[in-house]
Amino acid sequence: MAQSKGKTTAKTTSKSSTAKKSSSGSASKTAKPSAGAKQNDAAAAKFRERRRFWSLVMFFFGIFQIILTFIKGDGLWKKLYDLNRGMLGASVFVFGAFIIYMALSIASEKAKSAVIARAVQGAVMFFLLSGAAQIFFGNAVQGSTLLIKLKHLYADGVKLRGGGVAGALMGLSLRTWFGEVGSKILIVLLIVLFALLLSDLTLPQILHAMTRPIVGGAKALRENAADRAYERELDGKYDLPEPVPEPEPYEQMTFDSYEPQPAPVRKPERKLKKRSVDFAKVHQAQLDRIRREEEEARARAEKFSMDGQPEEVKEEAPKPETAQKTADGTDPRTVKRERTAPASEQAQETENEKKKQPEKPAKEPTRAEQVKEEKQKVAEEIKLKELIRQASAAQNRRNEVNVDPNAETYRPVEDGEQVGYVYPPVELLQPAKNRSSEEEIEREIQDKSQRLVATLEQFGVKTRIVGIHRGPTVTRYELQPAAGVKVKQVTSLSDDIALNLAAQSVRIEAPIPGKPAIGIEIPNIHRDSISMRELIDSRDFRRAKGLLKFAVGKDIEGNIVMGDITSMPHMLIAGTTGSGKSVFTNSVILNILYRCSPDEVKLILVDPKRVEFPIYNGIPHLLIPVLTEPLKAAGALGWAVNEMNRRYALLEANGVKNLEEYNEFVDEMIANDPECKRTKLPYIVIILDELAELMMAAKNEVEASIQSLAQLARAAGMHMLIATQSPRTDVLTGIIKANIPSRTALMVSNNVDSRVILDEVGAEKLLGRGDMLFKPAGYPKPLRIQSGFASSQEIRDIVAFLKQEHGAQYDQEVVHEVEQNMPKPKNEEDTEVQINPDDDLVNQAITIIVETGNASTAFLQRKLKLGFPRAARIMDDIEAMGIIGPQEGAKPRKIMITKEEWYERQGRS
Repeated sequence: MAQSKGKTTAKTTSKSSTAKKSSSGSASKTAKPSAGAKQNDAAAAKFRERRRFWSLVMFFFGIFQIILTFIKGDGLWKKLYDLNRGMLGASVFVFGAFIIYMALSIASEKAKSAVIARAVQGAVMFFLLSGAAQIFFGNAVQGSTLLIKLKHLYADGVKLRGGGVAGALMGLSLRTWFGEVGSKILIVLLIVLFALLLSDLTLPQILHAMTRPIVGGAKALRENAADRAYERELDGKYDLPEPVPEPEPYEQMTFDSYEPQPAPVRKPERKLKKRSVDFAKVHQAQLDRIRREEEEARARAEKFSMDGQPEEVKEEAPKPETAQKTADGTDPRTVKRERTAPASEQAQETENEKKKQPEKPAKEPTRAEQVKEEKQKVAEEIKLKELIRQASAAQNRRNEVNVDPNAETYRPVEDGEQVGYVYPPVELLQPAKNRSSEEEIEREIQDKSQRLVATLEQFGVKTRIVGIHRGPTVTRYELQPAAGVKVKQVTSLSDDIALNLAAQSVRIEAPIPGKPAIGIEIPNIHRDSISMRELIDSRDFRRAKGLLKFAVGKDIEGNIVMGDITSMPHMLIAGTTGSGKSVFTNSVILNILYRCSPDEVKLILVDPKRVEFPIYNGIPHLLIPVLTEPLKAAGALGWAVNEMNRRYALLEANGVKNLEEYNEFVDEMIANDPECKRTKLPYIVIILDELAELMMAAKNEVEASIQSLAQLARAAGMHMLIATQSPRTDVLTGIIKANIPSRTALMVSNNVDSRVILDEVGAEKLLGRGDMLFKPAGYPKPLRIQSGFASSQEIRDIVAFLKQEHGAQYDQEVVHEVEQNMPKPKNEEDTEVQINPDDDLVNQAITIIVETGNASTAFLQRKLKLGFPRAARIMDDIEAMGIIGPQEGAKPRKIMITKEEWYERQGRS
């Protein structure tokens, strides 16, 4: 029967086609074409050819646009990719599909005016979509001229913020004229209007589509009510012994497979015959109900498949080969299709029904893989956005300075301690004011993270961001390379990364200690300065245990880093002019002033430049006035060596190991005997601001003093902080570096200077203004820290407060000893100091050397009870006489003569 149905529809189709041919043939016979008609036909054919050509061009351009939107690539393709997004912005995702739709629309139009109208409507619609993207998703465009605004629009478009350059026509115009709210309302109305024009929809059609669900639901309710009323009427009119059996559920039976079942016979035959017509009505009512249930099931299946479920749900059940016909011998589905579809569609649907078989989509696994890949990409994007949000929020939380007016901002006074020193109030320091908003920080981090990953991909290095930490100066992006990617591949691209990100310099830490990731530190666009108030008025500073603890600054994660001078115990500081070297030394001094009393710590400040430390003259912590002459500084170092020896004698006499134990011992003696006259010894911190100047004035004396102090002064409570702006090997000699393990490097000019101060590269990548690498003793790798800043006015206020409360407490005896230990200038030594073998001290020194076999300045100083400068000059004289050899680093000097030769020389003289 299905075959006969196919034949009948095929016949009707062939008949209609032959009818068309005959009608067209008769028309061609009756109407003879004229010359004007021929020209019109030629023009129409030419127009159709042009329309076909441009529709094909637009169609393939739309496909190319879709590919270009989602595939990034490299080289020229990457430039087209960026140009495409910069011009279109967020509307780039609908532009390709829109072009394809316009191509199909133009190809279906026949009149020239309709094609032109369609093209104009499409162009206006595109500019409206771009303008909507700019209005709803774009940022406020800054700029004084149109060209500058277009540049901003292009840059935002590349980042998919706004509608790109194309959004300027509608987006900027409407936003300028009608404001933000008005422009949004107008752009939506205009888009709806032109969408109706492009789709050829009318208002009645739209109204009908909107009211169809309501009307259909009401109609179904009316039909159900009528069926129920009719069934009740039948039940009341006819006394049926049993109800008609219910049909199978619609999931297992379709309309075609239903066959009416006769009612069971319990009454006499005559009654059944009398009611046979009424049974047919009952069966027809059941058929109508089953038809409605089948249509509802099909509608639910379609809705279920549109919600994202597999397409097997939408497939209809297999059709039986023999279709069930109604009472008049026709298939109700065919009748319904004939009423709603033209004859040409009937044939097509008949062929489809013959070929249609239930089967699963062949490409479903591919779609599942695509969906899985898209979900993974979306998850990574969400994770990256969360990292960006956390980094910007953490930075803003760290930027908030919560000052408790009732909290202590200095070391609390312990029980039994005499309250004599008035600590400067923290209000003398000002909080930092340059803060960036969270939106700016988040936008900057997101932009740089995307560009960083894209730059590495251009060089074939695939990575993903696993962490972002924004510091005051730089932001560290923690990247995890893909399997098979070497660390060297990333570290060798530092210059390329800096170029693509337009950064001043990029420092790569590979790998990050304790993490399976590579850290790439990129400078922030807006740097945040760290005020001394943030460091001193912090919980870390107040709760730190240790007398000489100080706040170094903030690390790359925004946490305050604390240092301990007693555990360093000495430190080298190096950096070029403008790197922040003096800022860091000032921050160390201020930490001491806010943490220690003058009885606990004494300072010796040396500043040959005469511009940084003289401001501190008059504070109670100074042991002597600030030294600005290099020779006096060398004398101070000589006094420090003598003081160190004196303290070691005290430690040895009292059986203690270091200064802390000695002070505890003195406290116990005072507690047991209040009349005890012993006093505790303060720590002594020596800060040299420019070592190169001292080395030029008295290299031998300065180097020997620094070596002696660096080797022995820790237990005696004496510490040195040596700064220089010339990290050369002739300034920071091997002897000095070998005895001072703690280093702080600020910005230097090249990697050679970085190796001198840190024994590794990296300091040349710093940014200056307090950006530094802090490497105390025991740290495997340096920490990148932003030092705290205190202005000259803040320092003056603190010094004025201390002068007013306490005043200067210089030790005049120490001042006198410093002057005595001053080495003489080189020109005076050349003219006045002659090598005199008959000098008693020289002879005694030579005798000691040849008898003991020890030729060291410190040993000679102890034996002859001399000051260090004088002992050093005697050693130079003995070297000039050829009795001992030159100094060779940490090795002892060679003795060139034997004891017998010296005594023989003495006998001859």
